[in-house]
Formats: sequence, structure tokens, C-alpha cells
Amino acid sequence: MRIPGYTLLIAAALAAPACKKLEPQATKEAKAQQAEAHDKRIKQACASQASYERLKALAFEKAKDVHRGDTALLDRLAATTVVRMENPVVKSRDEALNVTVCKGRMVIELPPGAEDAFNGEHRLTAEVEYAAQAAADGSGLVYSLDGAEPIIYRLAAMDLKGGAQAASATPAPVPAIETAQASPAPALPSADAAPPPRPSPPVQPRRTAAPAEPPRPAMARPSFNCRYARSRSEQMICADERLAARDRAMASLYYRAIASGDPETRAILRDSRDEFLQRRERCGSPGCVAAVYDDRMDEIDRIASGE
Repeated sequence: MRIPGYTLLIAAALAAPACKKLEPQATKEAKAQQAEAHDKRIKQACASQASYERLKALAFEKAKDVHRGDTALLDRLAATTVVRMENPVVKSRDEALNVTVCKGRMVIELPPGAEDAFNGEHRLTAEVEYAAQAAADGSGLVYSLDGAEPIIYRLAAMDLKGGAQAASATPAPVPAIETAQASPAPALPSADAAPPPRPSPPVQPRRTAAPAEPPRPAMARPSFNCRYARSRSEQMICADERLAARDRAMASLYYRAIASGDPETRAILRDSRDEFLQRRERCGSPGCVAAVYDDRMDEIDRIASGE
């Protein structure tokens, strides 16, 4: 009578391992699906057009804060630019805070006609880091952007009266061609009538050659747009390629220091910029401007190194 009971116990013992084997396999598949969905969300945070558009909006918002003037044209420019990210990669991931940090090369393609306001350049670029974190209310991702100062400050310094308007300008209407009305045919003279006097040829006005326009000197290409150079030092820089090269070198050094510096370093760099511009404007010769640029580059190096 006990044999059937032992038989049931043995059968149950044999069936139990089979159930345990099925459970880990199902759990493994579920975890794999969760991991795949997780990786997809991280990838979308770093490399999706929606992310790039949000980062572009952040860059234009910061440019408007720096400009502190009429920003209507910046808004129009933001609506017509195209943004992309080259080589976007995940730099780090904090699971506890649900934050993904990415990096890449941000490129803003300017619309046709806007290059006049950016010294002939067709795009703005910067090596950036950006972080994406889920919003507390579940509305989506919240982004922060770092290192975009080379783009932000070029946008903020854009001459708002200049070339960006060319992108939306419409051609002037062609004036209508006036057509002369036909006059009635003259009556034929009779045979006895005296021939009418021959009209004297009209006197042609003497043409005088227009004075030749003096050739305009070729402008150098500093970091700013020479078309809108106003101050004495700016005009000297635009007329001298060596000074323009110094200006480009200084601007590149400045933007690199801004992009890599901490908030305190950036504040010092921005505050010292006004003093540099004042020193440059007091110069009365190209040699003085060159010396001021050399001093400024040394100053940027010292500030960036924390001296």
C-alpha cells in the first residue's frame, strides 16, 4: 500500500527540476528584452534627430541670453538652420540618477544668405557633451548642453542688421516695360505743294566718360565680419591679413578655453574680454594692435591654466 505513495513522491521529485529549468530560461529572455529596450532608449538619447533639435534650441536660447538685445532675427535663423551630430557616442551612464552623458561634434548648417553674417562660413561647429535625463513628471527627456560656446558666441555676436536677412529676402519686382502708342499716319502732300523742309538731325548730347571707381582694398578675414567693422581697431584688422590671422588665433584660443573651462574660468574669461577690447581700441597703429593680441593670448593661457 505504501508503494503508490513512494511512486508519487518520486514522480514529483523528478518533475520539479524540469519546472526549475523552464523558469530561468523565461527570466533570461525577459531580462534580455529589457536590456535591449534599455540600450535603445540610451541610444535614442544620444543619437536621434529629436535630441539634436532640442540641443539646437538650447544653443539658441543661450545665444539670446548672451546677446541681450532684439532676438527676432535669431528666432528666424533658428527656424531655418539644420542641426546634426557627428560621431555621437555614450560617454557615461548613471543608472541611479537615470542620466546618460553623450558627446559628439555638433554642426549647425546655416541657410543660404546667412553666411554674410558669419564671415562667409556656411556652418558652425563645436565639440560638445550633452546629458539626457528622464523628466520627473514623465513628459520625456530633459537635456543639458556643455561645450557649445563656439556656436553660442558666434550666434550672439551675429550682426543682426547683416547677412542673415538675405535668407528671407524676396527679389525686387521687375518694372513693367512702357510701350509707346502708335501715332496716326501723316497725310500725303499734293503734287503742287512745296516739299516740306527736311528736319535737322537732333543734337546728340556729348557723352562724358564716367570716372573710374577706385579699386577697393581686399579685406582680410578675421573672426568677425569685416563688412560691419565700425571701430578704428576693427578697420585696421580688416585691412591687415597679419592682424586678421592674430584675431583668428586669439578667437580660437578663447573658444577652446571657454569650452573646456569650469564656470569660474569662463566667468573670468568673459569679464577680461571687455578690458581686452578697450585696450585694443586705444591703439593707433597696427603694431600696437598686434601687441595687444599677443598679450591677450598669453592672458587666456594663464586664465585657462588657473594661474
